[in-house]
Amino acid sequence: MRTLLINTPYPFSEMPQIPMGLAYIAAVLEKAGVEVQVQDFLVQDYSKEKLAQKIHNFAPELIGITSVTMNFPIASQILKDCKEIADNAITVIGGPHASFTVEETLRDSPWIDLVVIGEGENTMLALALGKERPEEIDGLAYRRNGAIKRTTPRKWIEALDELPIPARHLFPISQYFPTNPKSGMITGRGCPFNCIFCVGHRMVGKKKRFRSPKLVVDEMEHVLSLGFKGINVVDDLFTINKKHVYTICDEIKSRHLKFNWTCFARVDTVNRELLSLISDAGCNCICYGVETADQDMMNILKKKITPREVQEAIDLTKKAGIEAMASFILGLPGETEETLLKTIKFAKDLGATCALHALAPFPGTELYENADKLGIKILTDDWSRFNANEAITETEGVPAAMVNKVLLGYSRGY
Repeated sequence: MRTLLINTPYPFSEMPQIPMGLAYIAAVLEKAGVEVQVQDFLVQDYSKEKLAQKIHNFAPELIGITSVTMNFPIASQILKDCKEIADNAITVIGGPHASFTVEETLRDSPWIDLVVIGEGENTMLALALGKERPEEIDGLAYRRNGAIKRTTPRKWIEALDELPIPARHLFPISQYFPTNPKSGMITGRGCPFNCIFCVGHRMVGKKKRFRSPKLVVDEMEHVLSLGFKGINVVDDLFTINKKHVYTICDEIKSRHLKFNWTCFARVDTVNRELLSLISDAGCNCICYGVETADQDMMNILKKKITPREVQEAIDLTKKAGIEAMASFILGLPGETEETLLKTIKFAKDLGATCALHALAPFPGTELYENADKLGIKILTDDWSRFNANEAITETEGVPAAMVNKVLLGYSRGY
C-alpha cells in the first residue's frame, strides 16, 4: 500500500530533529519496495489545505503518524482531517503516548483505525505489505464489533543491524539546519533502569540491544554527508556498555572523522578514562539526568545515584573538556518547599549548564499509574500541557504556583 508518514508538530523550543522512529519506518518500507512519502509538519506549518494537496497528489492507502504525549492532540486532529479528506485510507498512530493509552485513544478518536504498540518498523511493514489482516499482525490494537482488541505483543527487534539507515532523505533536511544543525541517531535501544518517571524501558525494553560500531560510524559519515554539522546520540543511555562506547570512538578516530557529537548518560556510568576517550572522539556535551538534590526523593524515583556521584561526574566531565548538562524535575513525589530550594541551590552550585523542568507524569510510567499513592495530584487531562514547561501537578507540600514561580525565577536569572 502507498504509505504516507506524517511528522507531528511540536514547539520549536524543544529543538526540532528528524524523528528517528518515522525515519526508520520509512527506510524499512523503502527497502521492501513500498512506495512511501513523508509530510513533515514540524518544520512546515500545518494546514488542512496543505495536507489535502499531499493526499490528493500521492493518494496514500495507509497513513501513519507518531506522537509523544504533548503533541498527541494535534496528531489526532491531523488523522481526523486525513479521514475527512480520504475516508478509505487506513489511519494509524504510534509512539509512546498511544502505546500506553490504547483503549482511550481508540475510544475517543473514531477516526483512528489502528494503534501500533511499541517498536513500529515491522508492524508498519506488515500493514503496508497488505498480506495479513490487522488481527493477524503482532503489535496492533483495533476495533471489532464495538470492542477494542489487541493482537499478540510484538517482540523487540534483536538484530538492529538488519535495519537500514534511517530515511532522512525523505524529510526536508535543509529546513532543519537553521534551528538545529545536528541530526539525531541511535547506537542501541533499551534501558535496564527503572526510573518511575520515564517510559523508555517500557517502550523499547530493559535489555540493551546494540548496533555494530562499524555500522554506527558508517551512519555518522552518511549524516555528515547530508550537510549536518554534528550528531546527537539519542540513546536513552549511551554509556551503559563501555566496550560498545570504546569501539565506536576507536572507529571514529581510525577514520579521522572530525565532528562534534552529544549524548545522554547516567552519572554512575562514566569515569575518567571513558570521558577522555569520548572527548578525543569529538563528544563535546553530555546531558545527565539528575532530577533532584534530595537523596530520599532520588530513592523514590529509583534513580540509584547520589548527589555526590552527580558532582563527581560533572567535575570529571568538565576536566575532560566536555560541556556538562544536568536535567532536573521539580514537583516530584515527596517534594516540599525545603527540597525545592535544596535542588535549586544544588543546580546553581553544580558548575554545569542546568535545565529545570516541571513534572509531566506521562502515561506508561509507574509515576502516572501510581500518582495517588505517590502523593501526586494531576491537575489537568489536557495532554498538550504535558510539556514539562509548566506545573500540571502538585504535592501536599508544593502547589503548582510555587513550581511555576521557581521555574520563572530560575530561567530569568539564567
